[in-house]
Amino acid sequence: MEAGRQHNGVTKVNTIESQKQINNNVDESSGVTGSHTLIAVKSSSDNHLDPDVSQAASMMSTPVHRPGEPDGDDSSSMNLEEETPIDDSEFNIPPLDFEPTLESILNDLDVDSLSEEDALAGPTQEFSDIAIQQLGGIPESSDTVSIVSKGSSDNRSRSSSRSCRPKSTITNTKKPNSILRHVVLKAITSQINSATEKINAGTATAMCLGSFVAIGTSHGFVIVFDVLQAVKWCLGDTEHRESGGSVSSLTINSNGNRLLVGYAKGLILMYDLTNGKLIRNIPDAHAAATAVLTLRFTDLPDLALCGDSGGSVFELNFKRTIGLRSCVSRCIFSGSRGEVCSFEPLLLSTVSDNPLSKFVLVAFATLSKIIVVMIRPKLKVLFTHTLICDLTTLPLVCWQMVIIQTTLNEKIVDPVLSFARHNTIAFYQTTLDSKSSVQFLPLRSVTVGYSLLNMHWLNARTLALVDVKETLRILDVRSQEELERVDLSATRLVYSSSHYKGLATGGNVSKAFALAGERACYNSVLCHNNQIIVLGTRSVHALTMRLWHERLDYLVRQHHYVDAIQLGYELYVEKAKAVLGLKGSKDSKRLIVRDKLLYILDRYVDRIPLLNFMDDLSTARQRYHDVISTCVNYYALLDHQDPIFEKIYDFCADNPFSKSAYLESLEPFLLNDQLSHMPPIIVKDFVTHYDEIENYRALEACIVHFNIASLDIHQTMKLCWTQGLYDAIIYIFNQGMGDYLTPLEELMTELISAISAEVRLTDSQVVLGNKILVYISCCLAGRAYPFGNIAKNLVEKVQTDIFQIITALHSRNSTENEQSYPYLRTFLHFDTREFLNVMSLSFEEPIFQSELGKRQKQRIVDILLQVMVEQGNFTTTQVGILFTFIAQQMAKSDSSLFVSKLLFEQVLEHLTSGNETCRIDERQEALMELLQAGGFQHFEHDKILQKCLKAKFYRVCELLYERKNEYPQIIECYLLDEARKHQVFSFLHKIFCLIPQKKEIFQSKVMDHLEELIEIDNKKCAQVVYLHLGNLIPDLVKSLDSKSNSQYSFLQGVFYTREQNQNNIQVDVSTTENYITLMCHFNPQLVYPFLKTIESYRNEKMLQVCGKHKLVDAMVYLLEKDDRLNDAFQLMMDQFQCKLKLIFEDIEKLAMESSSFQTVLSSITWNQLQAIFLVMIQFSQRNSPKLPPDEKEKLWLPLLQLLIAAHNKFQSREDISTSFNEMNKHLLGSMMGHVSLPTIVEVYLNNPSYQTATFGEIRELITGMLETCTYEEIMVDLVKKITQSDVHDKMKVKLNSVRKGISARNYNCLECQSNIVDFSDDEAELVVFQ
Repeated sequence: MEAGRQHNGVTKVNTIESQKQINNNVDESSGVTGSHTLIAVKSSSDNHLDPDVSQAASMMSTPVHRPGEPDGDDSSSMNLEEETPIDDSEFNIPPLDFEPTLESILNDLDVDSLSEEDALAGPTQEFSDIAIQQLGGIPESSDTVSIVSKGSSDNRSRSSSRSCRPKSTITNTKKPNSILRHVVLKAITSQINSATEKINAGTATAMCLGSFVAIGTSHGFVIVFDVLQAVKWCLGDTEHRESGGSVSSLTINSNGNRLLVGYAKGLILMYDLTNGKLIRNIPDAHAAATAVLTLRFTDLPDLALCGDSGGSVFELNFKRTIGLRSCVSRCIFSGSRGEVCSFEPLLLSTVSDNPLSKFVLVAFATLSKIIVVMIRPKLKVLFTHTLICDLTTLPLVCWQMVIIQTTLNEKIVDPVLSFARHNTIAFYQTTLDSKSSVQFLPLRSVTVGYSLLNMHWLNARTLALVDVKETLRILDVRSQEELERVDLSATRLVYSSSHYKGLATGGNVSKAFALAGERACYNSVLCHNNQIIVLGTRSVHALTMRLWHERLDYLVRQHHYVDAIQLGYELYVEKAKAVLGLKGSKDSKRLIVRDKLLYILDRYVDRIPLLNFMDDLSTARQRYHDVISTCVNYYALLDHQDPIFEKIYDFCADNPFSKSAYLESLEPFLLNDQLSHMPPIIVKDFVTHYDEIENYRALEACIVHFNIASLDIHQTMKLCWTQGLYDAIIYIFNQGMGDYLTPLEELMTELISAISAEVRLTDSQVVLGNKILVYISCCLAGRAYPFGNIAKNLVEKVQTDIFQIITALHSRNSTENEQSYPYLRTFLHFDTREFLNVMSLSFEEPIFQSELGKRQKQRIVDILLQVMVEQGNFTTTQVGILFTFIAQQMAKSDSSLFVSKLLFEQVLEHLTSGNETCRIDERQEALMELLQAGGFQHFEHDKILQKCLKAKFYRVCELLYERKNEYPQIIECYLLDEARKHQVFSFLHKIFCLIPQKKEIFQSKVMDHLEELIEIDNKKCAQVVYLHLGNLIPDLVKSLDSKSNSQYSFLQGVFYTREQNQNNIQVDVSTTENYITLMCHFNPQLVYPFLKTIESYRNEKMLQVCGKHKLVDAMVYLLEKDDRLNDAFQLMMDQFQCKLKLIFEDIEKLAMESSSFQTVLSSITWNQLQAIFLVMIQFSQRNSPKLPPDEKEKLWLPLLQLLIAAHNKFQSREDISTSFNEMNKHLLGSMMGHVSLPTIVEVYLNNPSYQTATFGEIRELITGMLETCTYEEIMVDLVKKITQSDVHDKMKVKLNSVRKGISARNYNCLECQSNIVDFSDDEAELVVFQ
């Protein structure tokens, strides 16, 4: 066979064979003849087709033997002419320097030199390898090839991003699919279409991948292609095609030399792919009249598996004895136990060192379960998992070797079983335990937002999912992030629905199997190591994962630079997903990616000048900012700053828009100290630009991050003083001149002027004061301002100088009127508390721990006392803050401070004096801080308590009482303090729990102040009493007899607490009755609801109390409770008549005034009448079942007669009459079933107004009765049927259980425990019964 030659992307294979070779059915020549036929359908070599193909195409009459067919008559092929090789010069085929190999194809990467027009003009030149490590060399230029039939020009792949339109200079906004390269395998596609047209091969139905690509058709043909997309074999003779029907499943073994073909009518054939011969015909390997749905080889060369449309799975054991090939099948899973839709064996031939390689494991996917079975060394079920999902979806299952992190530094490689149905995917690790048993460990479960159609692993971290809308989705398993999606709807995906419905075998499949198989595509979407092959009805598609650098190159070619750069940086920091081809050590990979990323950045920077030609200025400005920011960001992240200050700056310097965008894009990186060493010219431009746009806050923040050597000091200082950029001023003085005093003196001058003006400080002045406080705090702590540290050799000098400035008697440029210690005084006036906090922190520094430092601390304390206490002009709060600060310093163990006790007495007098009543909270807070900071040792307890009581400092009093354990007095402090009186209950709870030994004292206090506590919160008061003094509730209630209001509030709280605690509080009858009596007086509307919730009262007494207060609803309830139904009904009847009388009076009044009667129907009285009416009906319905007929009539008929009379009285008033008529209907409907119909009719007929009435006037009454009667009859029949049905069902279940056999579970009687079987007697009989 000649070497393959390539022309216009289609691989052509020529064969030179003799007539003898054809007649003797030489395997290789015959196979190539078949392949040549499909390739050269448009050439003059059509007269060399095989006999079946020739007859189907009507092209020749002399048959040629196809591989595997039995030899025929030699004379039939003797006149066949020898094939003539293709003339290279005729077809302009260039000569080949060497024959292409698999390795050369794999190493043939994207052809960048091809123009876009060339890419569109010709078909794919090479077909990638489909075995492991194959399908990797498809040229990038074929990304634009149509994914449908050859003649289509509009239906382009959604994953393709190339176009024939002119390229824009602006980066595309839509991110392309960079992970997958989607191409049409045009050579295979054209051969399949040619076979369909020329030899009536039918449409593609199934496909398998291995060392070859085999595609089966609906007319029984199998076309095998090699890695160059050239036809290797055309398999399937007439007899087998007719007996087998369409090809339903295919599989190639791991060695690539055997092909199993399954047909829709149940036939299975095996071919030798080295010569194309049929070597096994297996017609009866599985159940008869069932289609072959799934075929799979295992790692064992003599073992394969077959699944049929009956849901059963069979193992096929291939044997060869004395040159004779045979196949022995065995059913390993019956469809009667659950129909298997698909299965996948675990293939470990490439990882033979894995401990699981000694087993043959297969995962079955049934309609309801996932089952993993061990076939070798013995048949055993290892794992099951129930699937509960949509019945219209099929289960999916696949295996993948995955690296799994077991511990911090240990990883293992184990197979992972993944299975899915509908929208749920589960992952289980398969491993061996310590006993060498196979274990399945759950890893995770993922739920997606779509229904799944197909699932395959692309690599150990990436899943390819196809949903029911034929969208391919790439999912990162660890992060559960969807990385990419490709629309496959234009591929016209091949479905195996007819095979799952068993159409070729008479439709003998279950309904559930047929329903789920509507979208079966197990054999049309396949995957092999980083590639997905999709079989369409008219085309074959390959979706290949790009290598990491191919993804970057592809994005760059599509002008998606930002996406490419972002992906490159994710690769650099090892956060990218779906990465392929990046190998080596961590450092080497980072170096490779960094070089590639810098190259892309340089190309992106080269595009900046192109933005100058954009028409829209606003768009151009935004584009400048986006492009430059991106470049600067990633150059800074990669620590490669030279292009930022050279190449990018040169591009942007001449254009004001680009220069502005460039300078502003530097800001975030300056603030992060990523661009600290900038050239002076750029720094100067930066300062000038921010001055022009008046963005001074951002400029100030950036200046303190500049290298001081890059700043123009004169320009910057002038701008800073003008705009008040104090941080920048301090930074330049400190870092540029090494001067820490001058900026403090200069800034203090401004703050002194602001304070001395005695007006409210502006926001900028407050900011200045705060910055100065932070600055002196940093200096005294040895830190640089605003960040960093002062040089170690300067720390002590800076601390000393700053301390001297603070305590200076006068400023440098003092006047005669200047007060002493101006700096210290200014700080105290600005913010006393914060300044003293700064001093407190500085006192912790080592400089103040020496003898000299301690004297310095004493000196500053003396100065503070002199300035704030002796010379005055400070508020009480400020003085309190000072003494708090002093007390804190004196309370320290190593303190050597001395302060006169007389000063503390003066402070106490000052704080507790009543001169500033409006600021009592501030004065009390200051005294609290002073005492808590250690001030107790400076005061006498009784004296301070007396003064605090007088000043109403109850919080301080509480603190003092607590120190002496006088807790009862604290209760009074809470009660006297208006702001905190509600907190007394929390305090009572706490002391009752923490100090139970003093319970009697606290009890006495509670009783003394009970009324005050009730007034504050009666519910909380009752809660305290219930929790801690429950036995005193009657006594406490009695003590409040003279204060009925307080007594009622307290009892209300008690019963509320009882309700919240689910009636755990025991309340005696007298207390309950007392509460109800008080409720009748204070809240009568609550009596009736309360009576229904409680039982601890005497009905007679409560009836008298309620009668005294005329609470009818409560009296009715009590009478009904005593079964005095007539009395209760009469009360309601009297109330109803009273309201009815008022209604009559209102109607007559309106009639005299000739006003509308609608006001009566919307009045409060009418609403009350309606409410009473409904209550009476409910009362009668509730009590009628337990009364005799004559007593029932007494509950219903008086009300009916009253309504009839009211209706008749106002019969001429339509609106009034209609309202009473509605009430009448409601009453009639309610009393049906309680009062006999003749009695009701008699009432109506005895009424004078109805004695002379016509049928039309009483028609509604009669009709309503008949409807009610009919309804009741229907309900009775319905209940009867339901009862009979239940009895029948129970009887059926009982009969079924009786008819079943009973097996004895043991040989002992459950009652007497004696042996029930005598093993010595062979004729013994045993009767087992339930």
